[in-house]
Amino acid sequence: MLLKPLISIIIPCHNSQSYIEQSITSSFNQTYPTTEIIVIDDGSTDNSLDIIRSFSERIRWESSLNRGAPAARNRGLELAKGKFIKFLDADDVLLPDCVERQVAQALALSEESKAIIYGDALWIDSQGQSLPGYAHRPRRAGEDPIAHILANSPLTTCPLHRRDYLLDIGGFDPSIPKGQEHDLHLRLALAGIEFVYRPGPVYHYREHSDPQRISNHQLSRKNPLVHFDILQKQRHLIEAKNGDTPTVRRVLAQRFWAYGRGILREGYVKEAEQYFSGARALDAKHCITGNTPYPLLARLFGPQWAESCLGGVRRLLRA
Repeated sequence: MLLKPLISIIIPCHNSQSYIEQSITSSFNQTYPTTEIIVIDDGSTDNSLDIIRSFSERIRWESSLNRGAPAARNRGLELAKGKFIKFLDADDVLLPDCVERQVAQALALSEESKAIIYGDALWIDSQGQSLPGYAHRPRRAGEDPIAHILANSPLTTCPLHRRDYLLDIGGFDPSIPKGQEHDLHLRLALAGIEFVYRPGPVYHYREHSDPQRISNHQLSRKNPLVHFDILQKQRHLIEAKNGDTPTVRRVLAQRFWAYGRGILREGYVKEAEQYFSGARALDAKHCITGNTPYPLLARLFGPQWAESCLGGVRRLLRA
């Protein structure tokens, strides 16, 4: 009888007293029998640590100064003994059979293939009620794998990672304040790892307005160029390791433009123009994205005028 490989479930936690018990419990409730649960408390100042301690020897846990989720995940990775890694945020919930399904899918891959499996997230609010979400899509035949992962990077808990692949690229980058999983997935793809999509829900992703949540820290208001710096870093990584292609340049250009629109709506005109300039430098013909008639207006009159015009139309429709 073949032994089932050990799966390490790694949970970083910072001030998640409302959700951490449910998150840990969902890890215990897996139908897959061979797991270890590692919880890294990242300097919580609420009751999170007391809740973590209440699980005693059933989990492995540590507490440290607040260094951010990437550092906490990396510490969990250092402690992990499993062949496979499942990252789970402290406010999210695994579906009971997700590890069992994904292990079977991963083991069904060819031993020669360098690949990881990923699935979908079900979105919920702070009360656990369903929200609209989206499903991923597989890479199309002939589609550039780097362009695909840039445009379709899964959320943190969707993949079942291979520990050795994560260690080979050095884990998460602690210097990135937001969207660290997208950087991780890009570096994995640049290292030749194929992302294999297997449709089906993996976990409940909780979308809520808790100010402690990193995605709700309104980083653009503190540093409106934070995403510009991240995209520039991704561009340099791609150029250094892969050599950019027209398809990759197009996807990066569209991401620059989308972030520029976002901060333009917040009033950062000068900073938004840096994003738009970065987009045009990559692919001036295809960089403008959005619903009709925005692309036409932006090309004819510029992004600031187009945004102002459409904003006025939206206000009239709401009146």
